[in-house]
Amino acid sequence: MLAGILALAAIIGALVVPAPPGWSGQAIAAGGLTIAAITLWASSALPMGVVAIGFLLLAVLLKVQPPAVVFSGFQSGALWLVFGGLVIGTSVAYTGLGKRLAASVTSRIGDSYFGILLGIASAALILSFLIPSAMARSVLMVPIVVSVAENLGFGAHSRGRTGMILVAALVSFASGGTVLTAILPGIILAGAAETIFGIHITYGGYLLASFPVMGVGRALLIVTLAWWMFHDKANRPITPKEARSSVTMSEWRLAFLLVAILVLWGTDDLHGVHAAWVGLGAALVMLTPSLGLVPPRTLNERLDYNSFFYTAAVIGLGAVITGSGFAAGLAQWLVAVYPTGEAGNAVQLAGLSVAFALLGPLITNPGIPAVISPLAGDLATLTGLPIKSILLAQVFGFTNVILPYQAAPFVVALSMAGASLRDGARFTVAVTLASIVLIVPLQTGWWQILGYLD
Repeated sequence: MLAGILALAAIIGALVVPAPPGWSGQAIAAGGLTIAAITLWASSALPMGVVAIGFLLLAVLLKVQPPAVVFSGFQSGALWLVFGGLVIGTSVAYTGLGKRLAASVTSRIGDSYFGILLGIASAALILSFLIPSAMARSVLMVPIVVSVAENLGFGAHSRGRTGMILVAALVSFASGGTVLTAILPGIILAGAAETIFGIHITYGGYLLASFPVMGVGRALLIVTLAWWMFHDKANRPITPKEARSSVTMSEWRLAFLLVAILVLWGTDDLHGVHAAWVGLGAALVMLTPSLGLVPPRTLNERLDYNSFFYTAAVIGLGAVITGSGFAAGLAQWLVAVYPTGEAGNAVQLAGLSVAFALLGPLITNPGIPAVISPLAGDLATLTGLPIKSILLAQVFGFTNVILPYQAAPFVVALSMAGASLRDGARFTVAVTLASIVLIVPLQTGWWQILGYLD
């Protein structure tokens, strides 16, 4: 109830309160709708698909941006990758391949919950080098992790299963994002650095600057916190029985298709086909009735479209707050109020890293490099830091997740697995606080060793 009242107040306030100097009416309206959607998503007061449809409808009716901008999410490859992922997940469960893989995995990793989480995190990090899309990694990993959880006896809403899904989803996005090609914001950052400032951010340079601390270090932090918050004991004897049973023709077909998907995702630089279209093509093959890879009437009855509409709305939200000027206004406000003082370069860079992360809930993670990168010159003048250091400070911001909706791959993974957004929010807030205390100082020290503060 409280969340609904706050959301309604945000919308009414945006329509009634006069725009302050320097802000357009469209920007304020976009801000009000964004805050309303954030409140409802974060509180889980309504199903996320319902909130998503409501946001799209109000954004069009209130003419915050043209319909082409509001509904731009439906033209995004990420949305169709989500659809493909939903079909893949259905097929993995239906054919029994997920249970077979789970039996094989669990018979090798034992029943140590920390070991299970560490294995999941390691797989997510490895896939970050192979699959250049956080959404693709999520839709590939989640069905397997769910099957592993079930094989260990963790029920649909158990603590153990929730922790496993959270580790798979967050390591895939947050730690995986320290590989330049692994998530979209990293590519946006590299493009903006070269276009605006003539600074070439190389794959190796980005990896060296980010992966040791924000990649591996944060993955260990995520695993440790998940073990502490969701520690559970496997209550089913681990046996390779399922792995030894005869493989069905449907399983062989699906296994071949999954290998083909992985190869195509990992070699997109060679063939030029977007990961989304690979996923959509795979979904089309799986939906072919004669192959027996998904249940009959899957499109009508089996797919959860909550995550589909949510992804479209989040992408549209990013376009709306950027097109209306709301994101740019927030960024300009940050430049105006950011305290410089006499703090040293290390403190300044750490402060900027945290400030960029705090912008995430308002402009979503892909919006951070899009709106902050053009301001790097102004921030360099204010702080005395090199422009390249300020650009790299964004990596902590756009790989950190404070609330699930900020990062579409993360929340889609939760939705696919049936995990609670409330549990997801509890976990991401805990990881954020621990990261500010532990990862930011370590990362700043690492940058100092590399000479990024001079």
